[in-house]
Amino acid sequence: MNSSFLSRRRGSLAISVAILKASKKGILKTHLIYSISLSHEQINRYLRFLEANGFLENNDNLYKTTEKGVELITEFESSPLTRSILIT
Repeated sequence: MNSSFLSRRRGSLAISVAILKASKKGILKTHLIYSISLSHEQINRYLRFLEANGFLENNDNLYKTTEKGVELITEFESSPLTRSILIT
């Protein structure tokens, strides 16, 4: 698989994990948009999904990864498939 293709286009799971990693200590939406490089519309879709599924919480516009979200990060990073894709 062409690694330049992978670097240009991220999958939904990779984006979700990036959001969760950036939100571990708490982050404002504006900072999240810039750190993850997504549009306002895109970030809203991901935030709604992550909140609805218990991976992320929002307290006074401060987004923070939940324990369930931390578990998802760990699973994603320890996956042999993920490691093989990120290494190539």
